[in-house]
Amino acid sequence: MKTKDELLKMSKEELNAYKRSKEIESSFVANSNCSDCFECPECSKCPECSDCSDCSYCSKCSDCSDCSDCSDCSDCSKCSDCSKCSDCSDCSKCSDCFGCRETRNLKYAICNIVVGEEAYKKKMEELNLKQNKNT
Repeated sequence: MKTKDELLKMSKEELNAYKRSKEIESSFVANSNCSDCFECPECSKCPECSDCSDCSYCSKCSDCSDCSDCSDCSDCSKCSDCSKCSDCSDCSKCSDCFGCRETRNLKYAICNIVVGEEAYKKKMEELNLKQNKNT
């Protein structure tokens, strides 16, 4: 098991390789009932996630909590069936959203306002946000 200092010195590529290594497999994969995950306590059936908690049936998410059936999301909580969302809370069936709260069926939205695909992508690039932090 690597130390905190060793982990902080690793490049993104080294961290991606290490999180899938046998050295740490037993510390998180067996406990989380997930595959290729890193630090995901109490998650179930969530492949390729990192730093999530209490999530189920999510994939490629990071820093999410209490989400279900989401993919490629980051920093979300209490969301369901969302994809490519970031910093959202209590959203359902949303896609490509940032900073949304208590919304349903939105696409290309920022703070609950639909801005359209081109404007959304331009703003995310301007903010230097990458929707999928795991790649």
